[in-house]
Amino acid sequence: MRIGIAMGEAAYRPLLKIDNVTFRYPKSSQDALSNLSLCIPQGSLFALIGPNGAGKTTMLRLLCGRMRRFEGSIDIEESLRNSAGFLDSKKYGVLLENPGVYSKLTIEEYLKFFTGFYDLGDGAWLEGGSVYERCEKFAERLKLPSLDTRMDALSLGNRQKVQIVRALLHNPKLLILDEPVANLDPISRESVWKLIDEWRRELSGTAIVSSHVLAEMDKWATDYAIIDRGQVLKFGKNPGVGEIATSSTHFELLFENSVAREQIESALKNAGLVPSQITAKGDSLADIYRSIIQ
Repeated sequence: MRIGIAMGEAAYRPLLKIDNVTFRYPKSSQDALSNLSLCIPQGSLFALIGPNGAGKTTMLRLLCGRMRRFEGSIDIEESLRNSAGFLDSKKYGVLLENPGVYSKLTIEEYLKFFTGFYDLGDGAWLEGGSVYERCEKFAERLKLPSLDTRMDALSLGNRQKVQIVRALLHNPKLLILDEPVANLDPISRESVWKLIDEWRRELSGTAIVSSHVLAEMDKWATDYAIIDRGQVLKFGKNPGVGEIATSSTHFELLFENSVAREQIESALKNAGLVPSQITAKGDSLADIYRSIIQ
């Protein structure tokens, strides 16, 4: 038995607001971003989806302050800003282009090197310290080898997992991730998405993720933007995911046994949820994407 439930509209609090941003790489004859406008809501897992060369990675680089000459404006929530008005590098975790492997370092030495930029205190890496405990927890969740394993002994997939741990280790409130599960096997990919989703819920964190895997974004993203040729073609709430629903969102419930409509309405009412109607579910992100990108 399948039942779709449409819920009422909710508040939309932006963490980042990008307004009419245009950017062109030196020596290029075309804009990489062209009058791009977008709001990233706080607490979301925001999916940037689009074809190769659409401008997704450029937008992430711009948010990180790697290119500071652009037209338009980027408004960042005050607690995340540095004195220049860009994102404070101590307040967010990032995985864009892979940083150097530093092959002679162990996993622990490598992570210690990067967390040294975050002023976490001398005791953070001592046994029982906050960073040490998070490192062990993340390593166990992602099934990394012993922390005294050298980086040059790791497979490509395990090196990717180390980068995920590096991005999360200082408990940021914002993650900026470009294809974070590339090179990982299916079970490891699921483990990473679960870890990021738990971090988001526990810390009210926000993750901005560029990905080409529509099925994964359908499952995990709360919000999305479809980008092509440097412009936002469509954005909004993911129709099937997220704690917050919009007026056009539909959720699908699957029951193995017969269930009366009155039972469902009563259960929802007891949970403090009052659907505006009971209908079929809406399109997936994959459906929306394919209807726009030809």
